[in-house]
Amino acid sequence: MLYKNIMVAYDGSEPSTEALVVAKDMIGEDADATMHIVSIIPIGAAGIGLESPIQPVSGMSQVYTDMDTFNTLLDKAKADTISSIHDAVDDMLDGVKCKVEAVAYAAAKPSYGIVEYASEKSVDMIVMGRRGLGALRAMLGSVSYAVLHECDIPVVTVK
Repeated sequence: MLYKNIMVAYDGSEPSTEALVVAKDMIGEDADATMHIVSIIPIGAAGIGLESPIQPVSGMSQVYTDMDTFNTLLDKAKADTISSIHDAVDDMLDGVKCKVEAVAYAAAKPSYGIVEYASEKSVDMIVMGRRGLGALRAMLGSVSYAVLHECDIPVVTVK
């Protein structure tokens, strides 16, 4: 198998769930492969006490009294997000032979987090959903568009 270390960008949406199905079909039977299911936590989302910021909140700036408070809130957001990933996908991945890692990764923007994580973990391919929101959204930019242009590895988008 050419791809043994695949990242699935997961945000709980239907396209990201379809991306997970595609990744499962690609490497699920390979016991030597790893599938990273990664949800990006926008840095600002941690400060508003979201239980699981799988759906990002934008346009909210946060003020923290200290870094310990911020790190506590971020750690809670990460733990809640990982729990949400497991709740959503564990049944779907029952029986896969590849190693599965559920990860919550904090970044300023989802596209930055996806590209950074992929680089840090030396993944072979990114599989992600695309929402297909039309020409206007395409002109404004989308996460999948940004990842396609910022990444040096293959990116599969699933609608």
